[in-house]
Amino acid sequence: MITVWGRANSTNVIKVLWLCEELNLRFSRKDVGGPFGGLQTPEFFVLNPNGVIPVIEDDDAVVWESHSVLRFLAQKYGSGGLYPADPAGRSQVERWLDWHISTLAPALNPVFFALYRAPAEQRDQAALKMLIERLTAVISRLDAHLSAQPFIAGASFSIADVAFGNSVWRWFSFSFDKPKFPHLEQWQSRVSDRPGYQKYVAQPLT
Repeated sequence: MITVWGRANSTNVIKVLWLCEELNLRFSRKDVGGPFGGLQTPEFFVLNPNGVIPVIEDDDAVVWESHSVLRFLAQKYGSGGLYPADPAGRSQVERWLDWHISTLAPALNPVFFALYRAPAEQRDQAALKMLIERLTAVISRLDAHLSAQPFIAGASFSIADVAFGNSVWRWFSFSFDKPKFPHLEQWQSRVSDRPGYQKYVAQPLT
């Protein structure tokens, strides 16, 4: 059985849990990280020398970095639709996985931490306003991209959509006023009916 190391409300762990549901994989999960601690232990450093989640153990394989985990599981257990075998189709998935890491996450995470992790009395409202403006600009690019296709990497649901699920959920859950992004809203509507999304992605922000 697959073992998933990581707390269930971590955005990077959520990606893995959702994909396990998509692939109908049995797994057990160990709470580490955040209030559970355990990341700086010798046991965990053997699994991931960076001391971060998620990590999975699958037979003799130990895989860390959330998008690497998605690739591994999709290649090992998927039929090819979630992670295309042909280079052109795969490159569409790869570039959006990279864009999530390089562009979306660095814009979204500071806003999330400012709103949900920093004490209210320590928030710099001017700095937060700038962070929100930067994030909104990034989201507008994603919305424009989705005006031409139904899913992140093209015409079909893929691990790229899994990677974006919780990030987009967080964007729409943030309490500040935001412009309408109809194509992104339509995308979220398409994926929100999937059982793994409902089970793991759609949860309160903490």
